[in-house]
Amino acid sequence: MSNPSIGVTDGYDGAASAVVVRAVAAHRGVEPTALPPLYEWVDPDALDALFAPTGRGVRRRGGVEFTYDGSAIAVSIDDGIDVEIDGESVSEPDRSMIGADSGAGARSDS
Repeated sequence: MSNPSIGVTDGYDGAASAVVVRAVAAHRGVEPTALPPLYEWVDPDALDALFAPTGRGVRRRGGVEFTYDGSAIAVSIDDGIDVEIDGESVSEPDRSMIGADSGAGARSDS
């Protein structure tokens, strides 16, 4: 279940990189494909791996901070995922897209 007021997506079950790209896009009022590729700032596979379940299926918890396209990004995961952009917690707009192609890897100029 998503809590639109504080930027937490409970029961997070997707790729952190996709959540970050969609959160930044929503924060800026653009489509994810309008953003530059996330891999120009951080390795999306490494970001996803940081929060992937362990070999025993236990969800990892923690946080990471990095810069993406001029914005300070902080991602924390406990029971859900929280994304802060420049210190402001933002909502993850559409949980149904978690794990789907988010534009994290490529930019579309069409």
